[in-house]
Amino acid sequence: MIKHFKLFVFITGIVLWIKPVYSFFELPTLNVVDVKIISIDELKEFIKNRDSKPLLINVWATWCAPCREEFPDLVKIANEYYDQIDVVGISVDFPEEIDSKIIPFLKKQNADFKNYIVKVTEPEDFINLLNENWSGAIPATFFYNGKGNQVKYLIGKQSFEDFKKVIESL
Repeated sequence: MIKHFKLFVFITGIVLWIKPVYSFFELPTLNVVDVKIISIDELKEFIKNRDSKPLLINVWATWCAPCREEFPDLVKIANEYYDQIDVVGISVDFPEEIDSKIIPFLKKQNADFKNYIVKVTEPEDFINLLNENWSGAIPATFFYNGKGNQVKYLIGKQSFEDFKKVIESL
């Protein structure tokens, strides 16, 4: 009985010693999020130069409740359809909020697709680039074919199924 107890204590000691050592050497999970500031002209080029892959652009903000609610479905679309469509987010938060609000939100959502803030002097230029009929309400999602032509846009909070239906029709 004492031999079993000593063996138990010995094994427990090894396990308790190995676990902290092992966890010390574990690599942290990589959740690299990068948000770049681009100009209207750069965004226009990005849309037009598609290399035949369709594009989904979602306009959102951290302060927008429907945007935050729809974001998990957007992340799911980006993960499940990565080989069929490029997913891009454009935040309309202020550029000085990239580190304090945007990146923490994207990390929490595990969003590893491209995200931008568009540098504009006139918001109308941004709105008209994406769609002249768009009021500027968010969330808003714009779909482009492989030639950079807009084929569909959706205003308001969408679901995974809504996104999926449009993607599968491209």
